[in-house]
Amino acid sequence: MINKIEEMMSPEQRKEASELELHKRGIRINVQLHVIESDEEVELRTPDEVMQRMLALWGVTGAATGGDVASYRNYLESHGLSACLSAQEYAFLFSDEPSEELRAQCAQRQESLYFLAWAAGLTDKLAVPTQAANLKQVLKFFPHAMEAPERLQAALKPRRKGQVLDWSDLLYRLHWAVRHAHITGRDAPGNLNADAVREWHQAANWLCQYEEENDWDKVSTET
Repeated sequence: MINKIEEMMSPEQRKEASELELHKRGIRINVQLHVIESDEEVELRTPDEVMQRMLALWGVTGAATGGDVASYRNYLESHGLSACLSAQEYAFLFSDEPSEELRAQCAQRQESLYFLAWAAGLTDKLAVPTQAANLKQVLKFFPHAMEAPERLQAALKPRRKGQVLDWSDLLYRLHWAVRHAHITGRDAPGNLNADAVREWHQAANWLCQYEEENDWDKVSTET
């Protein structure tokens, strides 16, 4: 991503920086999109909330991509984390025969997990998504058996709010470009991975408590 100055950026400066990034990549810009909230208006989720959400996503996406469903169920239940699953996630993980559509939706949440892992400091770099996320370096922090998630907790180094908001603004504008391309029957612009853009945008909005929505399934990604 573009290198941005370390001091606090205004919403207008953030919008300008994001539009410059889109311009560099040849991605259509909608100048009518509004600015996002300022740093003072946003309170990020707590580290504990982020860790619990990541563990929920880890269990659901692991099961959705071929992992042992019973093991993930048992882990989340034994550590009191099943309540952290959204309604859709619970329906998938605790159904004997979930639909293929729901399985596919849950598998795509690997992208949400990747973005939250970056926000939690588990991975150093984040680039505009043009391919599926590689979770290899992230998953090493997650439980390998039934142990408590102490390794994950110890590894948390939450990003500064400004860094998260930089991405929140950029993803808002990238998501509009992806949606516009879809509506007009074109491929995603700038070689973007449309699924990743959507999932990252949702994760960013959840992290920033957009519209004070706590239900993961209902977090808006309006553009």
